[in-house]
Amino acid sequence: MCRRLPVGKPLLALAALALALAACGNGDTKLKVTGLDPEKGDMDGGTYVRVHGNGFLANGGRGAKVYFGSHQGTVIRFESDNELIVEAPGGKLGDTVDVLVMFEPGGELKIPHAYTFVEKHDQGPKIEDLNTTGSAAAPKK
Repeated sequence: MCRRLPVGKPLLALAALALALAACGNGDTKLKVTGLDPEKGDMDGGTYVRVHGNGFLANGGRGAKVYFGSHQGTVIRFESDNELIVEAPGGKLGDTVDVLVMFEPGGELKIPHAYTFVEKHDQGPKIEDLNTTGSAAAPKK
């Protein structure tokens, strides 16, 4: 529950503010990347990958670039403060590459050995599996 701050004693007021912010659910806003889903995709590109983490939309929003090895993916959208959807580029069959997420503003975060290029039949979900409409899952073709 959020509480009113005491007036008149600055140090007490600062301590109360810190406790009030914690009690009001002001969680961790530190920018971080924690993983990918899926961790493998079509060597020809086109696999939609969810980048998981925290603080993606801090300070009113960020721009992002995502690299799979030396190839840049296409940022589709920020799904939430914890999730970014990216269309992966193609790569060499069997290569496992680092994924570098560059936020503007905010810096760079790398996930080492995070993504593997596979043949199409071994890849993760398609765009239809990501439910981009916000309603019931779209029918698969």
